[in-house]
Amino acid sequence: MKIFKFIGLFFLFVSPLFGNVKLYFSSNTIVKNEAFVFVLEAYGNDITFPNISLIDGQSVQEIASSSATNIINGKVTKKIKKTYSFYPTKDFILPSFETLIYGKNYKTNEEKITIQKALKTQSNIFDFNIKTNNSDLYIGENFILTMVFKYKKDVDILDLTFEKPNFENFWYKQIDNSKKYEDGDFTVFEIKFLMFALKKGIQKIEPLGINAQIMDNNSYSVFSSTRNKKIYSNELEFDIKSLPDNINLIGNFDISASVDKLIVKKGEAVSFKLNIKGKGNIDDLPDIKLPIDDVTIYENKPLVRTQTSNNEYSGEWEKVYSIITNKSFTIPSIKIDYFDKNLSKTISKQTDIFNIEVLDEEIKKEVVLEKAEDIVLPIETPKEIIKVIKKT
Repeated sequence: MKIFKFIGLFFLFVSPLFGNVKLYFSSNTIVKNEAFVFVLEAYGNDITFPNISLIDGQSVQEIASSSATNIINGKVTKKIKKTYSFYPTKDFILPSFETLIYGKNYKTNEEKITIQKALKTQSNIFDFNIKTNNSDLYIGENFILTMVFKYKKDVDILDLTFEKPNFENFWYKQIDNSKKYEDGDFTVFEIKFLMFALKKGIQKIEPLGINAQIMDNNSYSVFSSTRNKKIYSNELEFDIKSLPDNINLIGNFDISASVDKLIVKKGEAVSFKLNIKGKGNIDDLPDIKLPIDDVTIYENKPLVRTQTSNNEYSGEWEKVYSIITNKSFTIPSIKIDYFDKNLSKTISKQTDIFNIEVLDEEIKKEVVLEKAEDIVLPIETPKEIIKVIKKT
């Protein structure tokens, strides 16, 4: 009997020095472009977690932390959980993590994690589809991508979150004409994006994702619960072609120029305005400098105005230059080259030449004296005088 008491006392003595660490994650496979989330859970006291900032070259964030304290027979034990998240780009090894508890290292096991491709969700309740108005594309050519998501009207959806798309090798901007409408038994959402291809060759838009929070209405229970559902779209593939050498514009453009005067005096500025407008990737137009010797040129930044109408992208590029010199000069023709897809050839357009005559006479600097304003004093209106005559 004394022996058992001794063993029990020994157990109570060492139990506070017992520690443990566990690693949790949902699966050894995750879908590409999704976050990998894992949890480290440590038991004991004097707990020091590892510093986890990088895994497989990717930045790791601690997204949650919680702790609980247990007191049993006056003995205190802590349980601490830390949740981490990062976005892997390929298969990787989740390393062993060392956690210090009571001055002793506790290690988790290494785990191999595999990245798999997302596949379109097959469902009678949901459908998520992406489509485009043009799949025969050149670098810099714009097209419209439409996301169409629909679900059965009798499905009680509490929240819908469209994940931010990862349009690798495409420039994109959401167009402000989203739509919601009814189609038979379905509610439909449409979102459109203006897209530009940036790189030649086979390019893919991988399946996009939507997170739906759905209400589960159980007729056998007075309580309702919710569940989360991830829905994926189809994938699109493009074979992007290169533009001809030294050409970065594709579409249909016009160029024009004007000056405010053809004859000036020495030191007098000539204002030269250059205007380019049309349909296509006008944002890719490089800055244009005037190749004129022996003059001083002041120039504004180009003003670019764009719009999307009827699924076509168009715009106007305008720049103003001020030119000053003491001798006559010529503003040369300015040329732009662009690829016309409809004609399958490069088109060149240019402005007129302007010959500016500078007279051998300097502009006079007039001294303007401000004329003092006449001071007009207000004329006081005579007040009506009323005499009160008292009767005596």
